[in-house]
Parts: sequence; C-alpha cells; structure tokens
Amino acid sequence: MPGRPCKRAIGLLEDTGIPAAAQRIDHYPHQFSGGMRQRVVIALALAAEPKLIVADEPTTALDVSIQAQIITLLKNICKDRGAAVMLITHDMGVIAETCDRVAVMYAGRIAEIGPVHQVINQPAHPYTDGLMAAIPDMSIDRERLNQIDGAMPRLNAIPTGCAYNPRCPRALDRCKVARPELLEAGATRAACWLHDAAGGVR
Repeated sequence: MPGRPCKRAIGLLEDTGIPAAAQRIDHYPHQFSGGMRQRVVIALALAAEPKLIVADEPTTALDVSIQAQIITLLKNICKDRGAAVMLITHDMGVIAETCDRVAVMYAGRIAEIGPVHQVINQPAHPYTDGLMAAIPDMSIDRERLNQIDGAMPRLNAIPTGCAYNPRCPRALDRCKVARPELLEAGATRAACWLHDAAGGVR
C-alpha cells in the first residue's frame, strides 16, 4: 500500500544497527543521535547494493565509543556483503585500525601509497614521515610536539616541482624543478626523488 514503509528499508536499518527500525523509520533526523544518523546514511548507501562504498570522514564529530561502532559496522559490511570501502579521513588511528591499504595525499596528489602497516611504521615520503612524527607518543615525556613547518599551499599556487618541497627537510635541488611520479620505495610507492635509483639519489 502507498505510504507504508518498505520492508527492505526497514531491513537495511536493522542491518546497520538501528533498534526498533520499524517504529523509527518515520522519525525525523533530529530524533536520532549522531551515531544513529551515521547508520542511516550507511543504510541509504547499501540500498543500491554497491560494490564500493565511499565513506568521507564517517567518524567525524562522533565520540570515541561511537566511532568504534561505526568502524566495526563498516568492517562487517565488507565481510558480509563483499563490498569494498574507500575511507577518506585525516584520523590516522582510524586508518591503522580499519584499512588494508592507504594513500597519503598532499596538495591534491598521492604522496605515498601502500599497505597500511608499512606506510605507518616505515614511511617512505618525508610528508608521511612528518605526519607520523606529529602523532603524540604517550610513552615519551616532551615539552614540544613534532610539527611540520610551514603551511599547505593554495591549490591555485602550488610550487613548481614537488609541491611539498618548501616544507621538506630533505628537499633536493631537483625537487624544486621537477615533479616526481610514484616511485618504488620498498613495500610502498612514494612520489619522492629520494627513491629514484636512475637519478642516483638515495
């Protein structure tokens, strides 16, 4: 009958962890918590039976316990439905906990790509290295946290050569005139001239 909730819609809400989905399907967004709203959005994405789900900052503005629930939900979706998830986030903790592979981007281009464990623990690009060093280590007592000097370039004023060269502590003359493509860097690939064997740079 027209106006009656679709059984499939209710099923998708149940699949994403919405309690009493048959009763809550008529509720307005303001009647849901942040975590519940995120689950509803995931249910909407699943309605099209996608093979790939693009999740852009799915845990932003959620408390830590709800973040963990959403990440677990995304993992279960991948497992149960055979779908892949492309997770876009600035939260390296979420990446380490969730992803198999990671692409680190700088100024709109991939700086490094590879298996999560290698990228996080053995970064091959100076920008990735700076990101990892900026994560506070609770086991070390220090007065000042590590940071990457300088600022991101405007996208209409990207420097010649490698976009990261004005901020890079390991920049070479070559970095200022030629933009590197992704090069083999052990277990990962990095857009950095430090890994150009043909150029004699190590």
